[in-house]
Amino acid sequence: MPTFSNTLTAIALLLITNTVVAAPIPNFTAIYDVTKSGVALGEMKSTLITNQDKGYTYSSITEPTGIASWFSSEKITESSKGVTKNNQFIPSTYIFTRSGGKKEVNTEITFDYKKNTAIDKTNDNTIKIDIDNSITDRQIVQVLLMNDMIAGKTKLEYKVINKQEVKPYVFTIVGDEKIDTEIGIFKTTAVSRKREGSSRVTTLWLAHDLYYLPVKIKQTKDGSTKFEMDITKLTGIKVPKADNSSNTMEPAI
Repeated sequence: MPTFSNTLTAIALLLITNTVVAAPIPNFTAIYDVTKSGVALGEMKSTLITNQDKGYTYSSITEPTGIASWFSSEKITESSKGVTKNNQFIPSTYIFTRSGGKKEVNTEITFDYKKNTAIDKTNDNTIKIDIDNSITDRQIVQVLLMNDMIAGKTKLEYKVINKQEVKPYVFTIVGDEKIDTEIGIFKTTAVSRKREGSSRVTTLWLAHDLYYLPVKIKQTKDGSTKFEMDITKLTGIKVPKADNSSNTMEPAI
């Protein structure tokens, strides 16, 4: 049976420069089934909340469900909090926790853009990182990616604090594809990210009619699938009538 702990860790390391867009992304909650080779491993729930005071919180929680919960109680939570300005997302605090497994991790990053510094405290290790306005956290990257796709951008590059250093997150547009999900059939643009120095590739299928929200995520390593995530529920974003024409790949944008 697939190891849920390893899969959870891979999922947490995914999650894809601040961007002005034509239409702001509304508050939403999306729920995904996590599987490997058809075996249910767990569920991931992500929620974006913005308020009238221009604050935002984007959080996710991943935990085992079904039979997988018999073998693992590991739980991962991740959140980015900050402010929005002209549809830009500017983080102030990022928190990551992994609990219930063999190795517990607690990370908190505070951003101070006026002083161009970030403080990363991971377990008992605290460091200061030099930053500029382009550096962000790995949780809010998915929303930044959605914003850039809405704006029609094709250069999808971000600088993210991950494991106490700044790392590049570069996404490549693969092409358009219709994806059948539990909530409907959507025209999507597939984008992929290959980790530096690794054969691990993460692909996200971003639905055009859902503000480019991912409706499917897949990670592979050395050609083998590590996990898949498929959307099962969505609130906050109106789901249009599905296009039932056949699935086809189209040229990359």
